[in-house]
Amino acid sequence: MGKGQLFTHEYDAINQLLGIGIPKSVSFLGGVYYWKDNWDMPDVLTSVFDYPEKELTMTYSATLGNSFSRGRRIMGHDATMELGRSMKVTADKNSTQFANQLRNGTFGTSDPILTISPEYEIDAVSGATSTENYYASRGLTDTVINGLQIDTTHLHIKEWIDCIRYGGKPSDNIDKAFEEGITVLMAHKSYVEQRRVEWDSVQRSSNLFC
Repeated sequence: MGKGQLFTHEYDAINQLLGIGIPKSVSFLGGVYYWKDNWDMPDVLTSVFDYPEKELTMTYSATLGNSFSRGRRIMGHDATMELGRSMKVTADKNSTQFANQLRNGTFGTSDPILTISPEYEIDAVSGATSTENYYASRGLTDTVINGLQIDTTHLHIKEWIDCIRYGGKPSDNIDKAFEEGITVLMAHKSYVEQRRVEWDSVQRSSNLFC
């Protein structure tokens, strides 16, 4: 949402990891609170996406009136995973899975129990624009596989070409596009009409177009 339509990319990243699909309902709060220059999209917003069947709620917040870097956090009972240029997992003090390790001092809750932080610097050419810097800071340009740093665009194109050559379906396929498109439309509808929007997973329809 907002200038640049970044939410689709943010949601795609989480949907690729968790496979959460279309939410049962979406509630949106926000408005044009800072950039008062005839915008038709909010510059400050919070959206809540509810998945009762998965016992999960996702919150997406954004502001274009502040430059503080915001990251992605997947918060569970046992640990929290933070994603960006690096990835780290920190145990929760009330964790059931890690209760013994926390009790005997194998690790604590102040430091990550797992960190993946590739040595990476943006080169002076490709990193010259704010867009390049933005995507690099979000962990969207490079990844590490078996200790090797690999460009994610290469992996994306390679998967597509392999599907053409050998058959199969790319991971970012039409089904994912449908899920993410409907989710974004639900959030937009909630904002415009200032109401909660719901999805019927059986009929594969919603009050979206009512």
